[in-house]
Amino acid sequence: MSMSIPVRFITNLENFTWGKDWRATRIIKEKRVDGEYYFANIVRYYGEKEDTHDYDIADTIAESAWLGRNEKFVGKRIHDTDPDSKTFGKRIYSEAITETITEKDSKGRPIEREVLIDGKTVYEYTLPVTKENTEKIKELAGAIALNQETLFLFIYGANPPLTVDPDTFWSTKVSDYLNSINPLKKEKKSDGKKI
Repeated sequence: MSMSIPVRFITNLENFTWGKDWRATRIIKEKRVDGEYYFANIVRYYGEKEDTHDYDIADTIAESAWLGRNEKFVGKRIHDTDPDSKTFGKRIYSEAITETITEKDSKGRPIEREVLIDGKTVYEYTLPVTKENTEKIKELAGAIALNQETLFLFIYGANPPLTVDPDTFWSTKVSDYLNSINPLKKEKKSDGKKI
């Protein structure tokens, strides 16, 4: 039995029902080496009761997912410790080792999933920041409880995620925002010289 909690990733974006069956608890814009990407933590959304204005969203792991990024298992670099090898003492690539396990879902039905035994987990991002993707992901934002709305976050490198207001999130690049709030990045002048 695996000790990891199964996480669901939406991989088929063509058949995804934008803004109908899902609501985002968090929408993230992340600056990566090759550009900026959106991804979101989403939950099933069943609507709003007219008389109480209560928002009906899922409360189980099975009805939540990540959209815009997918988990991928890859190998890692290790030191070759085989003295008979031509690459002894050098760093070599070791393939990821995975195992397919069978577990039971909340209703007792068997489900199979792949778990990582040796290697590392990386993410592939599938929603680059474009005008079209911005319009799509905007449909997932909104109220998720009587006093809770979708949270908007910026991520860049090893910095902690920053919560921003919706207007800033949709109109600003992550790096531009970080440069505007980081006093060390701003040029300071003293006697006409840069410090």
